[in-house]
Amino acid sequence: MKTIVINTLEEDVAFSKLQHLLSHLDDLEIINTAEMNIQHCAGCNRCWLKTPGICAIKDDFEIILKKIVEAGDLWIVSGTHFGFLDYKGKRILDRIVPMLNMYLEFRGKWMRHKLRYHELNIGVIYKGKADKDLLEEWSQRAAENLGGHSLGVIELGKEEAICM
Repeated sequence: MKTIVINTLEEDVAFSKLQHLLSHLDDLEIINTAEMNIQHCAGCNRCWLKTPGICAIKDDFEIILKKIVEAGDLWIVSGTHFGFLDYKGKRILDRIVPMLNMYLEFRGKWMRHKLRYHELNIGVIYKGKADKDLLEEWSQRAAENLGGHSLGVIELGKEEAICM
């Protein structure tokens, strides 16, 4: 199963720490977004209605989304602000909407969007002050929305072994 790591941090040290932290994974790709043009989701719903599965925004995220579609695990690496992911990290998950379908179904006791492609497991690696419990709950909910499970939440600088 392929693992995609989307690094929104600008520090070079973050890249080397991520390589070390995730070195046990066989099929791993780390994407650094510092030099990329990634816009915010416009909420236009074209990826559901007009061009199913294809985002209307033409920027560097198109390449990333194609890679995510081929992956089973996604780690979002982000700084923090006000105790949560900063805008760069949150923007990544917002742009995954084309992986979902506009139609709804019950999964467990919750109403969820049907998956367009496949399940996606999500984890968060963050740097800075954050409410780890809140991030863990958010990671769990985001993963459930994408039919997967949470890979966990790790504070960069206080790495622990990743068990998947």
